[in-house]
Amino acid sequence: MMKKLILTLMLLGAAFSLHAQNVWAVKTNLIHDVATLSPNVAVEYAFAPQWSAEMALSLNSWRSWGNSRLHHLLLQPELKYWFCEKYDGWFVSGTAMAGMATLGNFMDLSQYNAKSPDLSNFLLKNALALSIGVGGGYDFILDRHWNLEVEGAIGYMYARGDEYDDSLTPPDLLLKGSEFDYIGPTKLAVSIVYLF
Repeated sequence: MMKKLILTLMLLGAAFSLHAQNVWAVKTNLIHDVATLSPNVAVEYAFAPQWSAEMALSLNSWRSWGNSRLHHLLLQPELKYWFCEKYDGWFVSGTAMAGMATLGNFMDLSQYNAKSPDLSNFLLKNALALSIGVGGGYDFILDRHWNLEVEGAIGYMYARGDEYDDSLTPPDLLLKGSEFDYIGPTKLAVSIVYLF
């Protein structure tokens, strides 16, 4: 009786580990890490043999370089369909993004080109951005637990924010409220992926 119980538990454990293999993944987008000097992490769950869902988070709450600011909080959900098998090869995706940001105190570009703007006193506060798009990519298997993922997406983005003159203390002179619509690339990623 005890041998049957142990054998049954071993078979159930093996079946569970096979089912759970490569169901969860965590990743970071190296392009985003470098371009914004901000940590980002994504968690992905494969809920079917060829389907997975991802949620990415990026947060920056400090001054990036010098006195410039790139404060933001971004959430990026995504749904993927894998043509072969999850986390292996080609996929297509539906992407979205919601974010809030404060951007400003960049450099005076006019010192390099007279037609370029002086962004050293520009501050964009209360910025909100929403986007939706379609994309695709490829996962390269590096070994049992590591992948390299390349992905791009195009779509529509709506953004709005308030522009301030940051040379004042405090920066309370509202120059104007801005909003814009954008159609074009909405995601570019080269990610290191760890599979559980």
